Amino acid sequence: MKTPKILPPFIVLLCFLISLGLHLLLKGKIPWRHQNYFAGIIFLAGGFTLMMWARCLFKKCKTPIKPAEIPTAMVTEGPYRVTRNPMYLGFALMLLGTAFLVGTLPMFLAPLTFFLIINSAFIPYEEAKMERLFGQKYLDYKKRVRRWPTPTAGRSWRWSPGSRAKQHSPPTV
Repeated sequence: MKTPKILPPFIVLLCFLISLGLHLLLKGKIPWRHQNYFAGIIFLAGGFTLMMWARCLFKKCKTPIKPAEIPTAMVTEGPYRVTRNPMYLGFALMLLGTAFLVGTLPMFLAPLTFFLIINSAFIPYEEAKMERLFGQKYLDYKKRVRRWPTPTAGRSWRWSPGSRAKQHSPPTV
């Protein structure tokens, strides 16, 4: 698999600018509008926080952040216990937050497009590289942690009023 030539922040910017251009071009032509400032700020702030937390862990482990560089360590703590891609997830959440702030359909294309590009062009390259470099250690990590977090990522969650979420083993069939 070839090394990606463009860095993910530029993909974010490109997705944002194309969506913004479509938003301005089609302003008023698409009746669909779903603006939510609260959701926008939450997603934007949450995405930025997640991305920076993951970035700080890379710095702490003294491993390069750029996908084309050779990693010197495998980061598995913090948000990496829930998703193998917290930086990309953070970028997608920031784009989603921006989409909610603007509230038009073209803006919601940005997070979707970013997700599709990252998931098909960057992540397979990075995962293959991690498998070559870290071998079984990375394969075990891949078994434990999903690429993208989901509510049922290998476990079921049960909640009852007045209690905290409890982790339970999935039912056996």
